[in-house]
Amino acid sequence: MLRISTFRTFTLAVAACVAFSSCSDEKEDDPSYNVPQTYNFENVSYTGQTQRIQMLDELDAYIKTGHNGVELDAQKMKDMYANTNNAFSDASLNAATSKQLKNKTIVTAQDDFEGYFDAVAAASQSNGTAAAEGTAGILRTNDGTRGYLVDENGLEYAQVIQKGLMGAVFFNQAVEGYLSAEKIGPAVDNTNVTPGEGTKMEHHWDEAFGYFGAPADFPANTTGLKYWANYSNQVDAALGSNKALMDAFIKGRAAISAKDMEGKDEAAATIRTEWERLVAASTIHELNAAKTNIADQAKKSHYLSEAIGFAMGLQYITASKLSAAQYQEVMHAIGHNLYETTADDINAAINILSTAYGMDNIKGQL
Repeated sequence: MLRISTFRTFTLAVAACVAFSSCSDEKEDDPSYNVPQTYNFENVSYTGQTQRIQMLDELDAYIKTGHNGVELDAQKMKDMYANTNNAFSDASLNAATSKQLKNKTIVTAQDDFEGYFDAVAAASQSNGTAAAEGTAGILRTNDGTRGYLVDENGLEYAQVIQKGLMGAVFFNQAVEGYLSAEKIGPAVDNTNVTPGEGTKMEHHWDEAFGYFGAPADFPANTTGLKYWANYSNQVDAALGSNKALMDAFIKGRAAISAKDMEGKDEAAATIRTEWERLVAASTIHELNAAKTNIADQAKKSHYLSEAIGFAMGLQYITASKLSAAQYQEVMHAIGHNLYETTADDINAAINILSTAYGMDNIKGQL
């Protein structure tokens, strides 16, 4: 079983071009073009991203059956992760054999997630036993209305896996993959149009947007938000992430179509910065919830597990504002045994994050 206190510091093999100013082609003189109000462009496609979001939906739903005392099958989870052996109830996902979560997970974390599948399956063998410190099982809220499958340390792997994959796949693929120089830099074709997909550069940008999980008319429309767009909406009142991210996605796509490479690079840099801030804010959001529910161990464990999963994402990118040492400090503050985590511990973790991301003035509002 993997232990949260031993999460590795994740090092990427290839450094991304962060600001793009040194790897971009020249901006056209005085570019003039219209920027739409919504993500409404010709030849937009991000089917693969939508399918992976749906795969995580199914994987997450299966793991959470463990909350009802169902014994989980580690191999079934690994099959869903790698999209093998027709593991999904949605036949269209099984048919999309070239699409999977595993090969889009940052390489340094793939073994970790497979270890988490083993760990949550082991915890589920408690067969609905009431959880307690030192005993895996179902940990129930004080009012008895909710129950969460946890390990002997009160860790809810369902949340670590879901939030962790949001970082290791969706966040990492968007900012380290599709918004990198390799995918939208000067060597990438932005002339030849493939019907339904646009140029290669346009398509790569659209794929990054697909991982955000928002409708084309977000944030005016908040129906059906998935994963990062959903959490952006939850912390938006304090963070202002909805407009910041959506405006940058729209402006960058318009800039690419207008051959405004400087505008594209500026938008990409904004997305990288704002999305990382969203990851940090989401972590603080869950830590605040854990502190509010400190007297209800089930809720405390639930929210702390979410915070752990979110925080992991801050180590899945290059040049993170949260250093490897600070990340370990956050994890140490939360602790290995969530039964023992105190309000002071949670405040310590919040303060490390809020200082690193300049959120001291809004940390209490997240």
